Amino acid sequence: MSFFSQNNNASTVCGTTDFNGLLRKVVPITGCTLLFCTEGYAIGTSHFDPVAIRRGTFVPLFTFSRFTIERTSSCFSCRFVEMSAPAIADFTVNFNSPVFWDFLYRYPVFTVEKSVQQLVDEWFGRMEWITDTFDGEICQQMVYGELHNLFIAIEQRIAQLFPPELHNEKSAVWSIPDSLTALLDEHIHHERSVKFYASELCISPDYLNKVCHRLMKTSTKALINDTVIYELKRYLAETDLTIEQIAAQMNYDNVSYLCRFFRNATGQSMMEFRRKQR
Repeated sequence: MSFFSQNNNASTVCGTTDFNGLLRKVVPITGCTLLFCTEGYAIGTSHFDPVAIRRGTFVPLFTFSRFTIERTSSCFSCRFVEMSAPAIADFTVNFNSPVFWDFLYRYPVFTVEKSVQQLVDEWFGRMEWITDTFDGEICQQMVYGELHNLFIAIEQRIAQLFPPELHNEKSAVWSIPDSLTALLDEHIHHERSVKFYASELCISPDYLNKVCHRLMKTSTKALINDTVIYELKRYLAETDLTIEQIAAQMNYDNVSYLCRFFRNATGQSMMEFRRKQR
């Protein structure tokens, strides 16, 4: 609980922040942090991609998230709920909606509809009241219930955006993007062919590509390339490894090719990107 909280013994902490003193720093997430902008605007990054934060923007952050606020307006303010890993662990395991998690994978920052922004703000108010009024098991049960209700509401609204045939949680098709993501995390440093990942999933490359287009609106190769770029950005932003050393970590023999690949994907050189992160 190292981001907003000063009480490291609390499993759930709520409050308001203007990100003063926290600009251009990666938000460390030990469990789950939910942000809701109530005033002003900010420019940030989510997985290195630029994002705009304004009134009504909702940002759910989990341990796999990489999120920063780069700059803010003078009146910028966010409500937050920060939960420790033990507090959120059972919930994330039990809340197994593919519609919900697929949406967060593609849209880690999104704006709540104006008609329900007040309801979301009131939800954060209830969470703050709960954590201020109760403690121990009672507090945790009430937090769990509020979180479940919020995520169910988001899931139901998201589900309306998808064709009915994609809502079925029992469909094996929904497990493929999650399995592919896990395989990319495990093998991206050594394997970058569509054929390899299709083989690991026991399906054909063509079928894998159709699933990616259907559920993730992109090709398998684009997902592989995006993962490579994300890893390269992470090395450049978070380590002092040379370009040659990064190429070795990613199993690229041709450093010049890797540099061209990065520039073509991002519009800037690897060194330019590193300088902007420092």
